Amino acid sequence: MGLKSFFNILTDSKENTGDVLTGTEGSDGGGLDWLQLLMSRNVRKGRSLESITYYSCMRIRCDSIAKLPLKIMRHLDKGGSELVSDNEVYSLLRLRPNRFMGIYDFLFATEFQKLEYGNAFWLPSYDSRGRLKEIYLLDSLKMEIVVDEYGRLYGKPDVYYIYNGNSVYSEDALLHFKNFSLDGIKGIPVKRYIETVIANEQMSGSILYGKYENGMQDPVIVEYIGDLDEAKQTKIKRKFENLGGVRNAGKVIPIPSQFRVSQLSTKMVDNQFFELQGLTARHISNAFGVKSFQLNDLEKSSYSSIYEQNRLFYSDTLQGVLTEYEQEIDYKLLTGEDREKNLYSKFNIDALLRADIEARYNAYAAGIKNSFITPAEARAREDMPFIQGTDRLLAYNGASVWLDQIGVQYDGK
Repeated sequence: MGLKSFFNILTDSKENTGDVLTGTEGSDGGGLDWLQLLMSRNVRKGRSLESITYYSCMRIRCDSIAKLPLKIMRHLDKGGSELVSDNEVYSLLRLRPNRFMGIYDFLFATEFQKLEYGNAFWLPSYDSRGRLKEIYLLDSLKMEIVVDEYGRLYGKPDVYYIYNGNSVYSEDALLHFKNFSLDGIKGIPVKRYIETVIANEQMSGSILYGKYENGMQDPVIVEYIGDLDEAKQTKIKRKFENLGGVRNAGKVIPIPSQFRVSQLSTKMVDNQFFELQGLTARHISNAFGVKSFQLNDLEKSSYSSIYEQNRLFYSDTLQGVLTEYEQEIDYKLLTGEDREKNLYSKFNIDALLRADIEARYNAYAAGIKNSFITPAEARAREDMPFIQGTDRLLAYNGASVWLDQIGVQYDGK
């Protein structure tokens, strides 16, 4: 039996034989004691992005990942690390992972699929000599995951990915990034647990839209003495509806003498509409790990500088996300030879945690004065060109001297 035929039997089977299960949208996955089908096919495209808070939080999260430069570094034997610029992975992830998109769009779309659908997948492409050529982002909605717990395919347990119903990849052939995974195999989208909250915000937006459309007028009750048949009710209702609306706001409206009109009072302040709307926005932002100040809600902001605010966002939200990216890249994109040479991937968070110029220069001055960074290293961090002779450590002993020249003046005595 061919590999494709085997998976067709698994995915088309309607009966639970004890070792085959098909995941549903409401399931979080179980243990790994059976062969089970997970995720993508059951995830449906919704209208969650029509929620302004959901859209804003999604944009902030995706942008915060996409704008961070990714570097390949090498651990040095005597401590510290250095940039490795002649690496295939660095060459692709620095500028353009494939011929269709740049690295910003690539990382932005990856983080979006991970948050929106729970999973994101990279497919590396190699040339005939085994060298990394391109990296493609796959459509998460077309991916299915099969866990072969008992090794029925090749005699050992493994995880397989079925793409678009006909392409099968082994676990080490793809890079798999997961959001909020409960079993370590599949991720869960953010909206799974906040669907009601998102719907609340969408309904509140509809209420405001209806208010503006009606000229901020409350519903009215029309009293009329006498019996009304269905046709007369419809005619009167249509007449008063035409007298309202935003186009008649502020205008004088004539009322026939035989009618008495009263207005229902539905004040949004009395219903705590805006307080509830703000609470809904905070619930959505908390699910994304986005801070209130990033949504321009500075009411409870207690930090005086952008640096401190960004540092909190990094430590509470992005640190774990970046760690997942780095670990997956290290294991599946870097070769065994690369890892033996102590190579590893690292996002440059300086782009996020960059302090103001005065704080940076004071830190450089302290580092140079205390002899643990060179003027050349400080200049490199500020994208300044190298000046010959600045790549040495300085020491302050009443006056500034090069660290390797301390005591030279006493050699002849």
